[in-house]
Amino acid sequence: MAEHDFSEEDLSKIRVVFDGFDVDGQGSISSTELQAALTALDASTTPEFAEAVMKNLDDDHSGDLSFDEFLDMVKAVKTKPQEDSLLTVFKSHDASGNGTLNRSEIRGAMRESGMKLSDRAIDYLVNKADTSGDGEINYEEFCKLLGR
Repeated sequence: MAEHDFSEEDLSKIRVVFDGFDVDGQGSISSTELQAALTALDASTTPEFAEAVMKNLDDDHSGDLSFDEFLDMVKAVKTKPQEDSLLTVFKSHDASGNGTLNRSEIRGAMRESGMKLSDRAIDYLVNKADTSGDGEINYEEFCKLLGR
């Protein structure tokens, strides 16, 4: 099973939802079952949309969604709001609006959050996160620095 960091209680709840979609009880969600589930959620769902969703989620290209593939989807849905809030934080400190945070912008962000870091500490953070070597931190590097 893939790494998901779900509690046993969450896994039980997710299993109930998965089993609800798995109408034929085969242990996977077929494209037909997925289309029926999506149509139940939104009557305007087209077969093409259901097919696109299946292709996006079906990592092993079996034509069915396994429980692990379903968990991947649930994990992605659960982490999206966190990613959106990280982007909001990043953009709010990108004073120059160039899509990166320089040392001065990082220093301001730290001070705003109540952390007064030395120039040496700021340099360390930037050097640790700056994988592109441009002296600034882009959004991807920012997320990695925060362990996201």
